[in-house]
This record gives sequence, C-alpha cells and structure tokens, in this order.
Amino acid sequence: MSRKGKRGASPPKSKSAERKPGDKRNADKRLRPGQLDGLVLGYMKKHKGELPLTPTKVARGIKRSSGAVGNCLERLEKKEKVNLTDKDPRRYSLAGKTK
Repeated sequence: MSRKGKRGASPPKSKSAERKPGDKRNADKRLRPGQLDGLVLGYMKKHKGELPLTPTKVARGIKRSSGAVGNCLERLEKKEKVNLTDKDPRRYSLAGKTK
C-alpha cells in the first residue's frame, strides 16, 4: 500500500466543522449587517454597573475585534443609542432612551 493512511478514511474535519451551534468559540463566524450593533448594545446593557466602557472591553466581552466594535460604537453614537463620555481613552455609556 503506497498511500498514507487507511483506505476509505474520511479527510480530517476542519475546526469549524467540529463546532456546535451553541459553542462559544463562534467568534470567527461572519455577522449579518447590523448584528454587531445588537451584540454591543446587549453587552453594554448587561454590564450597566461597569459603564462607561471602552471598545476594547466590549470587544473582549463579545469576542470580536476592537476595531469593529469601535466602529460600531461610533455608528451607535451617531444614531444616539450610546454617548461618548471620554475621548482619551474613548469610553461609551448607554444613551437615555437605550437604557
């Protein structure tokens, strides 16, 4: 037998194929447009006692990139759902109607 491995063996599964839908390691899955907004707002509502939060803190909490979360928070600020409370470092709090 010149081929390596067993005859009829299936190819190794990729890491994403091993994951289950409820798995917390789903951070590599792409989100649909607007879905990140819900994750960010949900995290901020759940952690009201820690407000104001930095984009990095939120990003670590929802396992997403801090750049994407920072951009999302800027977008949410324009929509008046969050308020920028500090500029350096950037910190955000929930807006009155979002609380």
